Amino acid sequence: MKYFRKNLYAIGLLFGVLIRVFGQEPNELLKTDVISEVSALKPGDSAWIGFTFVLKPGWHIYWKNSGESGYPTTIEWESGDAEFGPLKFPTPRNYQLMEMISYVHEDSFALLTRMTLDDDVQAGERVQVSGKLSTLVCNEENCIPFDKELRFEILSANATQYSSFEVQKINGFKNYWPVEAPPDTKLSLLVKGETVTLSVEHPKLKNLEADKFFFFPESTFFGHIEEQRFEISKDNFSVKVTLPRSLEDPPPLFLSGVLIHPKLDSGWDLKWSLQSSSYGESDGELSGTLSSPGTSLANDMDLNSLWLMLGLVTIAFGGWLYGKSTSAIHSSRIRQRYGLGALLFIGLGVWLGFPTEEEIEEGEIVWAEWSPEIQAKLLEQGRAVYVDYTAKWCASCLANKRVYEYENIKTLFEEKEIIALRADWTDRGPTIHESLQSFGREGVPLNVYYPPVAENAMDVTSLILPELLTSSNLSEAIEDGRVFQQEAKNGFWAILGFAFIGGVILNLMPCVFPVIGLKIMSFVKQAGENPKQIKIHGLLFTLGVILSFWLLVGTLLYLRETIGSDLGWGFQLQEPIFVFILAVFLLLFAMSLSGIFELGLSLTGVGSKLTQTGGLSSSFFSGVLATVVATPCMAPFLGVAVGAALTMEWFPAFIVFTFVALGLSAPYLILSVFPKWISRLPKPGAWMETFKQAMAFPLYGTVAWLLWTLQSLL
Repeated sequence: MKYFRKNLYAIGLLFGVLIRVFGQEPNELLKTDVISEVSALKPGDSAWIGFTFVLKPGWHIYWKNSGESGYPTTIEWESGDAEFGPLKFPTPRNYQLMEMISYVHEDSFALLTRMTLDDDVQAGERVQVSGKLSTLVCNEENCIPFDKELRFEILSANATQYSSFEVQKINGFKNYWPVEAPPDTKLSLLVKGETVTLSVEHPKLKNLEADKFFFFPESTFFGHIEEQRFEISKDNFSVKVTLPRSLEDPPPLFLSGVLIHPKLDSGWDLKWSLQSSSYGESDGELSGTLSSPGTSLANDMDLNSLWLMLGLVTIAFGGWLYGKSTSAIHSSRIRQRYGLGALLFIGLGVWLGFPTEEEIEEGEIVWAEWSPEIQAKLLEQGRAVYVDYTAKWCASCLANKRVYEYENIKTLFEEKEIIALRADWTDRGPTIHESLQSFGREGVPLNVYYPPVAENAMDVTSLILPELLTSSNLSEAIEDGRVFQQEAKNGFWAILGFAFIGGVILNLMPCVFPVIGLKIMSFVKQAGENPKQIKIHGLLFTLGVILSFWLLVGTLLYLRETIGSDLGWGFQLQEPIFVFILAVFLLLFAMSLSGIFELGLSLTGVGSKLTQTGGLSSSFFSGVLATVVATPCMAPFLGVAVGAALTMEWFPAFIVFTFVALGLSAPYLILSVFPKWISRLPKPGAWMETFKQAMAFPLYGTVAWLLWTLQSLL
């Protein structure tokens, strides 16, 4: 009965066409005119042109996919001197009559395309453009074919001339366009038998009424039904609908359509790329995934393997504590403390290393994979875009990730509807490198914010944030459209202050802490010695630190002058050979602290002799070693100071790094100047061997991080 009514309606439409001469004239039902945002166009430039439509009340024309009745509206553009992009339609509405559903446009709207003038067109030439419109004008009783050809010309000029009035009108029409789905949208699709099941996942879909969704299929592979039954899952913010499929059309490479809901600002333009590997006669299944604009990325930069290694190191430390708890040389109270510490660290290690799947929680910043094409599309739409150029081996990049967890930053990203893109340069690909060079950079981190602008604006502003992100400089860039300049506000002395404080904090970092522990023990051994001799030890330790920092900054500045571009601190961690050698050195040093090697054996024995013999050379090389192992841990606390220093001239840069060195060596220099304070340290004893062994585990953790970094580089 349903198909009989549909056929009856189709016959009625045909009958209406045959008797149209006795009805209303098409020109009385539909008024059209050409619209262009430019009066003159420079060769090579692009501009929006198209038709405006004004329909008589009660009449409609059809969308690019007409549905179960009518036929699609098309415009064929012709010009030998220009190229035309795809026709842009507003979001349609569903129209039901006689149990048939169609997708139509009513009232007033515009169909637009992007026209690009050929480069070889001479200035002053008038370019002729023609467009042939074909559509069907219908109401509940009649359908009348409407064909119209409009001709107009555009002046080729040395500069593009925009008409502000026409630009404003076109921007108004664009408000009714569907927009590309957010880059972090997850789409999936399954074709099985005679049905197509679509799934759309995004946090914005949470708590939306399922019965108010509607999907307009652009591809003819989709079939049509009067009532689309959406299912919504509030746990993962996804909606799902099953549609019939067209058995006449073969599976295309891409499927597309528009999803609407009253609580979404505009329709979402969805696109799927089909994977045909599972499609065949056996099961008749075809799977699909998101084609554009991008795929969502985990917020943790795939840190699971790093957490696993650190968890194992923590468990090993707990095992070491358990071994101490069974030693008969300790009192029962001390053994109980060791046992309790063992349980705590083993539990912590299991918690750190237990594999988990990162899930996007409500309110979290969701990242999408960066590409030049996605960025260009979003900026063309006038969207606010934030790009994080990062890499897994970049310590500064990992330190910056903490800022994205602040509630005020997450709120800003949500309120400003900022699209977060991540450019992962772990494999040092040429595309991201070229983008970095466009900002005058040769490495990461780099964080760039593009504030929202009028759609298709000619000038797009980019704000380059400082190398070390803070909540204040990021929020200031987003809210005020300007970048917090630390050097300009606080001057050179503030940078020296940051350098000194950062150097002091380095003493607490796991890279440096074991070396410092050994130095403290050397002070314990020196208690009661000649104060003058103690001062010499402290000065030599400080000299070792300062000379090492001078050597490093001198190398960096030389490379900067040679290469001709800026280098960020820690660039050496981008070189697999350096990372491997440093990891091996620290591993051997940690094993020496654990008592695996006897003094005098292998490379670690040499280092141990240099740093533990108690002579004057011991203090000097302890400073050198402290500097070497400090380089991987400097970025989180010294990004501002070091980043600024590497942009300065040679002399002020050396001054900044000297203050870092003084901060690192300050506690030991103070102890050597005031030797009476050394007497307050614990007396030498068996605890020193236990302390030395404990200092090995932070080094094992550093080795784990270096190995994770090395794996990312290979």
